[in-house]
Amino acid sequence: MSGAVRIAPVRDRREREIFLRLPSRFYRGLSAWVPPLLADLRPQLDPVKGEFFKHSAGELFLAYRGGEAVGRIAALHNTRHLAAHDDGAGFFGFFECEDAPATAAALLAAAEDWLRGRGLRVARGPANFSIQDEAGVLLDGFEHAPMAGMAYTPPYYRALLESAHYAKAKDLLVYRIGRGDFKMEPFNRMCAVAERVAQGVTLRPVNMNDLPAEAGRMERIFAEAWRDNWGAQPISQKEFLKYAQAYRLFINPELILFAERDGEPLGMMVEIPDMNEIIQRIGGRLWPWGWWPLLTQRRRVTGVRLFMLGVRQKARRLGLPILFIRRYHQLLHAVPHFQRMEFSWILEDNHETIALIERVGGKRVQTLRLYEKGL
Repeated sequence: MSGAVRIAPVRDRREREIFLRLPSRFYRGLSAWVPPLLADLRPQLDPVKGEFFKHSAGELFLAYRGGEAVGRIAALHNTRHLAAHDDGAGFFGFFECEDAPATAAALLAAAEDWLRGRGLRVARGPANFSIQDEAGVLLDGFEHAPMAGMAYTPPYYRALLESAHYAKAKDLLVYRIGRGDFKMEPFNRMCAVAERVAQGVTLRPVNMNDLPAEAGRMERIFAEAWRDNWGAQPISQKEFLKYAQAYRLFINPELILFAERDGEPLGMMVEIPDMNEIIQRIGGRLWPWGWWPLLTQRRRVTGVRLFMLGVRQKARRLGLPILFIRRYHQLLHAVPHFQRMEFSWILEDNHETIALIERVGGKRVQTLRLYEKGL
């Protein structure tokens, strides 16, 4: 490895395509890596079409040695995060780099300069747009393929960031539990207690024929349940509806549950099938034939990811999380192809949720770390 590294902003479609396709260079030999679905990611990174760029700002950078791209990064000024937290934090995301501290330092310096120029005080990441998207550097569990929407990075990324004087901001934990791994004695006891204190509460699946109203309920629950969560930013009814419509073919209504009493929404729990199982097999390429297994095999994936659980303040003592988990436990046994469930991600200081998951039999399989640096 020789020659100086040059950092340049991405200016046209050709350079954006280089940016998009670069990761495969750094993941050779990592069998657990799931290539990104470029057809989905391409419009997200388009400064004209991308939803993020309609409310916030960002700049993409590539690192070159000679004429060869050897790294990439995005500097992200997320106005919705700042409106929710007012912590002066900007983000870096889509970070991919060769195993060279000098290259990583140059990429990070470019992102830092851009964020500093917009008056931000902290650089935090990696987070692809926000921490509610793919986020973090993987610290352990490299043998486990990431489930849909989760980050996966090579082992050396941690050293690259720490050598550039980035420090831990927060760890994000990943737990999994298999169909037969539940500790049934304590699980049954917790379910019995929850049934007593949650009298009158019913669980129901999402109504796919009334998505606008369901999206409105999700917005209201999310706004209250996640209001004080570190790094969380609101998700609007319009955004929930857009996600539902974009992925309608892949939604299993039984995996999206509302808890209600007398018709009033009290909480929600959202799981998604692990479409990464198929995306990995097709190498992230829809064309010419990748779209066919994605459509025909979507009902046969073995894993589901629980990525959203929220309970309104007034219902916090009703034991709703254990009732939700019981429904999913029943589903794991009722649907032959479902074999395991992932809880991801969970903030390291969310001790109540971690204790619940471990008590029913969940095992921690991965740790992702968000880093930050003062500007």
